[in-house]
Amino acid sequence: MATANLLSRRSVVREYLHGAYWVLPTLGIIIGLGAGALLSMIPVKPGSLIDKMMFQGTAADARDVLIVVSATMITTIGIVFSLTVLSLQIASSQFSVRLLRSFLRDVPNQVVLAIFACTFAYSTGGLHTVGEHASGGAFVPKVAVSGSLALAFISIGALIYFLHHLVHSIQIDSIIEKAQQRTLALVDELYPELDTPDRQSESPPTPPDQAAPLLAPQSGYLQTVEIDDIAATAAASGHTVQFVVFVGDYVTAGGQLGWCWRRGEAASAAEPDVVQRCLRNVHIGFERTLQQDIRFGLRQIVDIGLRALSLAINDPYTAIQVVHHLSAVESVLATRAMSDDVRRDESGEVLVWLPYPGFATYLHLGCSQIRRYGTREPLVLAAVLQLLSSVAQNCVDPARRAAVQTQIDLVVRTAKRELTDEADRELVIGAATRATDVVNRPGTLAPPPSVFGQVAAVAAASAATQRADGG
Repeated sequence: MATANLLSRRSVVREYLHGAYWVLPTLGIIIGLGAGALLSMIPVKPGSLIDKMMFQGTAADARDVLIVVSATMITTIGIVFSLTVLSLQIASSQFSVRLLRSFLRDVPNQVVLAIFACTFAYSTGGLHTVGEHASGGAFVPKVAVSGSLALAFISIGALIYFLHHLVHSIQIDSIIEKAQQRTLALVDELYPELDTPDRQSESPPTPPDQAAPLLAPQSGYLQTVEIDDIAATAAASGHTVQFVVFVGDYVTAGGQLGWCWRRGEAASAAEPDVVQRCLRNVHIGFERTLQQDIRFGLRQIVDIGLRALSLAINDPYTAIQVVHHLSAVESVLATRAMSDDVRRDESGEVLVWLPYPGFATYLHLGCSQIRRYGTREPLVLAAVLQLLSSVAQNCVDPARRAAVQTQIDLVVRTAKRELTDEADRELVIGAATRATDVVNRPGTLAPPPSVFGQVAAVAAASAATQRADGG
């Protein structure tokens, strides 16, 4: 158990360090100072091959080189910081403030900044050794000065790469794709098994009257639950722990997280120290993370679409792109067996029960707000129906197919209520009919994208015009 606790703490620390922008630059400064000190002590024999390849100037020349490199690096660091802040501003204003964490966790940016910091520290520290007198002459650490020149060229390459990476990182396609891949990776981690028609669902245990409540020690978002550690505690002490909130929910200090009770024929109240040990493995923070929260990954993607549909930006095609990427995530979710995370002992007794949102919740999160904000553009609604068609294709559970049909009906109601043009309504209603066919006939493949896109819009407009002319 001590090993498990240590691993869980390391996971939390690693998650923090991954998003801390100061870690790699600080490490770069330490490496630069250490490397400069070591290289300055390397003797070079006059007239040797190494001596001919190293820096050939005087002590004054060496100091000038180090001053130029260090001054250039501190200026470059300022430029990099400015460009990074600019990219964060663009990401928050154009896409979503919830994407800032992803930009801060961008390792290439941190590595480039660490290279600049290392070069600055290396060159500045080298000024301390140049000019010192040894045996009556000026001392020039040729290897160290040559290293400063090499780092300067490496920094130029890093700057070029940084500009290239920055330009690509703020492209909308790249941002959505990264959010999609991170979410899919979490889906694979939490729901690795495929859904089957004969899958049986479990019901959580009913806490006894003597069960002690698990109360949140602070306000914030439930970020992670170290369920292995809690299960080990429950197994060793003969307790059962049941959570009643989802990872990603906001809880207030003193709010209920779940229940804890001692197992046995006559269930009794949990021991206070067991409750405290369980709470130590529940991590609550000021922000949501993607460690155990698939809904947050969907929220990041949906927010990009909502920002694109806002009156300030008015970019419906970006919203359609968002729906396309959402369909990739929702379609995978439709194939996975979704159950709560339950840990049992050897006799089958429940140790820990951690609930997860169901498929209908994930589908509603991916469709509902985009459906409401996209009422001005029928192609956005048609894209949502294309998503639902792709999801229905992968559903083997009748309850999930019913959830898909519910979303289809909501899109149709929205179109009939908000779209005034007959051609627009016909586009959406026709797409809904094709999506419903997939829902009602298991095993049916989803129609091609043209049924939900511009081709279908042209056909709907043509049919509406013909009816109007005929009337």
